[in-house]
Amino acid sequence: MKLKLRLTDTYQRVLILCILQGFCAVMGFMGESLAGRFVLNLTFLAQFALLIATLNFHMRALRNLLNTFWSITIILLLFYVIALTRNALILQNPTTAMWYLSAVVLLALGAWQISSPLYYPMVQWWEYDFRFRPDIRIWVEDGDTGHRARLTDLRRNAGCVVMFHAVPEGSSIKVTTDVMTQRFAIRAEIVSRKEPILGRAFIYGVRFDTEDLEQRQRLKLLTNYWHETKKIKTRSKFDSLK
Repeated sequence: MKLKLRLTDTYQRVLILCILQGFCAVMGFMGESLAGRFVLNLTFLAQFALLIATLNFHMRALRNLLNTFWSITIILLLFYVIALTRNALILQNPTTAMWYLSAVVLLALGAWQISSPLYYPMVQWWEYDFRFRPDIRIWVEDGDTGHRARLTDLRRNAGCVVMFHAVPEGSSIKVTTDVMTQRFAIRAEIVSRKEPILGRAFIYGVRFDTEDLEQRQRLKLLTNYWHETKKIKTRSKFDSLK
């Protein structure tokens, strides 16, 4: 799957956080190795090479917004927490523990910021029945043209729009949907786009307009409708299984 992404300040910040947490991890590992006096032996070289390779895969996954970013993040988090506990409570090495603590904080901050629907939409891939997937039908207007689409994620003033029509990053769109008996529209901007494999729709990360009070109220109404729809579909799924 090819990815076309318009870099934003948030994305750049996460890249910097990822680099900083990698630096803290290397410093912590070196500090622990020096304290244990097992530098430049085969065990040290093998563990150091494994750490560098893992950090490299982590950065590559982030740059391409691959889902493996999250599995590597969990692995690194477990490694940092174990190393932090070992150095703080067993080895009594506060300097090294602080390096690992910094790595944990930086890793958590970066993961939280990049978890936005703009980059990593929350998709229930395990739900094969589209009747119970937590998405809503929408109409997307791009200039003078309109297209059917689905809103599959809505968090932190951002959402994930899935449709077959190609729209370039940076484009302004208008999202229209029906809430109860009322039809309303809200402005949004295309921030990211994932190009699908053959037969699949485009996946867009959109940022909703919250500059004026009316747009904020519409986004709040849409968010409430999204959560209620999700609850109703979840209850319907369990009712159908009875």
